[in-house]
Amino acid sequence: MKKILFTVSLCIIVAKAAAQDNSFLSNISKFLENTEVYELNQVEGHVPLVPYLTVDEALRNVRSKAASFISLNGTWKFHYSDTPQGTPLQFFEKNYNDKGWDTIHVPSNWEMQGYGDPLFRNVSTPFKPNPPFYPKEYNPTGSYRKNFNIPASWKGKEVFLRMEKTASASFVWVNGKEVGYNEGAQEPAEYNITSFIKTGNNTIAVNVYKYSDGYYLEDQDYWRLAGIFDDVWLFAAPPVHIFDWHATTDLDATYTDSRLDISVEVKNYSPDPVNNLTVRATLFDDGKKVITKIESAKFTVSPESGLTVKLSDLIKNPAKWSSEYPNLYSLSFELVNSSGRIEEVISGRIGFKETEIRNQVFYLNGVPLKLNGTNTHMQHPVTGHTMDEATIRKDLALFKQFNINLVRTSHYPPVTRYLELADEYGVYVVDETGDEAHATEYLSGRKDWEPMYRERARKMVLRDRNHPSILFWSAGNESGEGDNICAVIDEGKKFDKTRYWMYGGNAFAHKCEDIIGPRYPQIHNLLKDALLVPSAVDPRPSFLDEYLAVTGNGGGGLDEYW
Repeated sequence: MKKILFTVSLCIIVAKAAAQDNSFLSNISKFLENTEVYELNQVEGHVPLVPYLTVDEALRNVRSKAASFISLNGTWKFHYSDTPQGTPLQFFEKNYNDKGWDTIHVPSNWEMQGYGDPLFRNVSTPFKPNPPFYPKEYNPTGSYRKNFNIPASWKGKEVFLRMEKTASASFVWVNGKEVGYNEGAQEPAEYNITSFIKTGNNTIAVNVYKYSDGYYLEDQDYWRLAGIFDDVWLFAAPPVHIFDWHATTDLDATYTDSRLDISVEVKNYSPDPVNNLTVRATLFDDGKKVITKIESAKFTVSPESGLTVKLSDLIKNPAKWSSEYPNLYSLSFELVNSSGRIEEVISGRIGFKETEIRNQVFYLNGVPLKLNGTNTHMQHPVTGHTMDEATIRKDLALFKQFNINLVRTSHYPPVTRYLELADEYGVYVVDETGDEAHATEYLSGRKDWEPMYRERARKMVLRDRNHPSILFWSAGNESGEGDNICAVIDEGKKFDKTRYWMYGGNAFAHKCEDIIGPRYPQIHNLLKDALLVPSAVDPRPSFLDEYLAVTGNGGGGLDEYW
């Protein structure tokens, strides 16, 4: 067993209480029309994870069978109103009488359940844009309630509520107490609700607004739908907990052996220091054979803070990940206490790969790569933006059948299961930040909107960066050419230094992207302005992220493009 030194970076855990003099419903404009407030009381982004008790259980990773997991998917009580003012008074109170309410399935879009208006828009917003203001006369609002039970075995643990995707702005209460706020339809929101819950019966209430200032960054050309449309779940973790992990691979000059570098973030939610902890990481191949086992030196986590443990090893000739050969490895992480007892185990999957740009050519594992790609929306004819696994599998199987090796997730990060299956099927992914200010592209040059741009990139990268299928990142789509696009790329590169960035802008190229367009060029312009430009003039490779949109009777020029 290899002993690896760790490096420490302290981060204080701050549990901010919702300000009672600025309660959620007393003045919603202070939230919905304030570019400085786009989240409240949320846990920082991280890879989705469920704690398990054993390595075998973690490797199977069936979260529905984990003692630390509770799904809140299913039937919720539901009230719909055309305006926020129609929200029932005190609906969030634990003992509120909701017997007269309708029911709705979560996850879903309420427009697909018979409420509100499903609209398709390309460039224009459904109302006259006036950022950061939303239309007062019509802002569909959904009020949700659900009871759930907390088992006695969760006593003494930290409990987290995770809402994967909610369109667009939402307030959350648990047992009548304000928990937090979120803007951003396509990014997860996670809250530590330990202080709000009790053993036995509990109540969660959520108010969802279709329009807010954040909606101006969600002007994607697709069906405009609202609601809680992805998984909602709880997980319980011990007071000292593996909060996040990140693995990177670095192939040698012959693309044979690889460095495996791992960061494991451990947090201590208790008021006392916890001493003599150890993190043990084990790498397994597809047959669950142990490839390496790496153990940290003993470390201490200070009260109500966290540290990052660094682990590293040289892996001899691992099977590389590519579209043709999607070789996956499993990683388990054990948190071991001072007496040698395992506190928790989590797991994930990785692939060994390396991307490079040399002289306008994009390389994967030392081989020039040609991308035969398409764009896709998370869109289902019956369930709207709520995606099921069977549909995802059908899409990916069709891609492979027709030699499509790449998909750009236009124009937001996909559901997590999409990336997990792309890892398995061997489909390259361009993971796109959820910012498209199509009707108000000038927002990309407004400094007051920069934090909102950055936050969407940060949440995407922190959630998705361990997936080998992600070939490179996108800084958004048709959101203007201002410096906020540079801010998105800058933010993303803080948390993933191994991948390049493109941007789906309408200009020929953006100054901050690593991979340029052009977009919808005529063939002679494609040759003149991109393919025949010397590397000394622009060393960046050219990637046609959009060039054929079949929204009419047919598409022409496909043979010529290829």
